[in-house]
Parts: sequence; C-alpha cells; structure tokens
Amino acid sequence: MKKLLIVLALILQVCAYAQQMSPQALKLKVTYEKLQQQPHAPILQIQFIQAFPGNKVDFIDIFNSHTQDQLTTNGVDYVKKFRKLGYDFMDSVLPKAVAIGKDLPTWSEGPVDELQKTIYYLTNKNPQLFVETVRKLNKEEQESLAVFLYAGEGGKPNENYPVLLDIFDIADKRIHKIFSAQVVLPDRRL
Repeated sequence: MKKLLIVLALILQVCAYAQQMSPQALKLKVTYEKLQQQPHAPILQIQFIQAFPGNKVDFIDIFNSHTQDQLTTNGVDYVKKFRKLGYDFMDSVLPKAVAIGKDLPTWSEGPVDELQKTIYYLTNKNPQLFVETVRKLNKEEQESLAVFLYAGEGGKPNENYPVLLDIFDIADKRIHKIFSAQVVLPDRRL
C-alpha cells in the first residue's frame, strides 16, 4: 500500500510538471531521472545526450534563469551531467555544446557558465575534435563562438582563452586570427 501511494504521488508530481514544462524539458527531465537511477547504463546516457538541447533557443527555453520555469533550478546539474558524459561520448557532446555556445552572446552565471566550462574541459581532452568542430562553422559563427568563449565572470576575459589561441595557432591560422580578434577587441559583441 505504501508503495502504491508513493507511485501515485510521483505520477501526480510528474503530471503537474508536465503541465508547466515544454515537451523537450519534460523529456530531458525524465531521461535525467532515469540516468540518476542507473548512471552506468550506456543507453540511458545516450538518451540523455540526445534529449539535451542542441541549440541556443532550446537551451535558453529550458534553463532560462529569468523566468524560473522549466528546469532552471537544477540547470547546472543537467549541464554538469552532460559534460561528464562528454568524456565517454566526446563526438556527440562537444559538437552539441559548440552548437549552443556559438549563439550565446556572453557569459552568465549558472547553466551558461557550465556550458562554457564544458567546451573548455572537453577541448582540453580532445583539442583536435574542437578544431574540427569549429572549422565546420561559418566565419560569423566562429566569431560568435569566440565572443562567448572569451567572456568570463564579471566581464573579465576567461583565463582559459589563451589555451584556445595556442591550439588554433598550431592547427589553423585563419581561425587563430578570428579568435585573436577578441583579445584585441574585447568590447566587441556580436
């Protein structure tokens, strides 16, 4: 009987959330909760990565700190889980993080900061994949990504940005020039 009451309470809670959440946010929440119960299940890990937003609009809709809806309160945990899975599923996570980051205008506390850290941490593990991913972007997207990655807390430059410059200095002079422009023109925003 006690188990039945717990199950009913959970169903009611999910129904209440379902009315407030977008279908994408609900799918992400459900896959995250399943993954929390079985953290080493590869299929659940892949489902979570697939459910994670793939662009700025969806990312902001789900983790929007201004409206405090969707998954904002636990947004940092979701992005940290996404980053952690990136160590095993680098080919899926890093390009997805770049796809979101290239359209984010600047640093902000919370999920956006964690997404920026995700790009930096995974780039540190696989700089070649980062270079290949950035090469696939058009020039405007590369510039926008550079603006996002240059931005740090309180409007200061991100202390890890010189590492990106070093990577591009060796791998791609054209992209190095684009990323170097942020150091020369730090007040420029796209």
